[in-house]
Amino acid sequence: MPADDTVMNRVPGVSTTYDPEWDHDARGRGPWQRRLKVARLMARMHYYASVETDTPAVSPSGPVVSLTSYGSRIKTVHLTIESIARGLARPSRLILWLDDRAALANLPRPLRRLQQRGLEVLPTEDFGPHKKYFPYVRSEDIGVPLVTADDDVLYPDWWLAGLVAAYRTNTEAVHCYRAHVAKVEHSGARFAPYADWSPCTTMSPSHLNFSTGCSGVLFPPAVLSALKSSGSEFVGRCDFADDIWLKLHALRSGCPVAQITDVPIRFLGLLRTQRIGLFQANLFGGGNDRALAATFETTDLRRLAQIGSAPVESSGEIRANAQP
Repeated sequence: MPADDTVMNRVPGVSTTYDPEWDHDARGRGPWQRRLKVARLMARMHYYASVETDTPAVSPSGPVVSLTSYGSRIKTVHLTIESIARGLARPSRLILWLDDRAALANLPRPLRRLQQRGLEVLPTEDFGPHKKYFPYVRSEDIGVPLVTADDDVLYPDWWLAGLVAAYRTNTEAVHCYRAHVAKVEHSGARFAPYADWSPCTTMSPSHLNFSTGCSGVLFPPAVLSALKSSGSEFVGRCDFADDIWLKLHALRSGCPVAQITDVPIRFLGLLRTQRIGLFQANLFGGGNDRALAATFETTDLRRLAQIGSAPVESSGEIRANAQP
């Protein structure tokens, strides 16, 4: 990501300048510079979460934002939530789902303070990463979009505003900041290995785009209704690959995925949390490939193969020099 690029100026409805301080892949930053940068942001969010304030974390007009956490991450998830709560746009509901009964009975003080500002901390069964959305779609009436977030990421203040602005321009698409473009054999028999897929470098909606949840994803009500109808059928098929299950239902709902900018953005992750995540198991351990094979049926693959073989018209968009 070029350090002088004003990415957010290209997001409809959001007039704020891209700040490379929040971008994991900003150029000119080595590993130690990035760690220092994250440490500064974590200290800032911890300070905000520790200060007594009446500033609400929610607003009636926003979408629902939902996330989950587990284990040692519960002690640091308030940093992620505080970064969301201090955004230019705020959610109508901000929900943290936990399956840890002991943690629910004795929440860290920063989470209790966030509860006073509107955060909801709710119990759920252990559905793995599917906890970030499934308890909500299972138990709630679907009427507004749902935004999922990860518990180990620091989001800039324009994060939710960008998702909301994109949704207003196209209410029938899934919107995200980071996506990969699927590769399917022309026969429609199978996907190419997930590790061979390319980063998305266009803002054009496509059913070949697979959103990655780490940078946040907005799902329209049509996708949420489909997820509600499918229930817990993901169990035994893609237990630890929620992005794949969510993409399947976007495809079957007729909702393409649109990346908000023509540069995929990976926001900064909290220190000492990502090493216990699913990324390495799903990518390098073949978890995504197994989940794709167990989840997508022949009709789904053939549809994607047809899209992939169709001629692509030039959209006239100005491309940025993306750094995956």
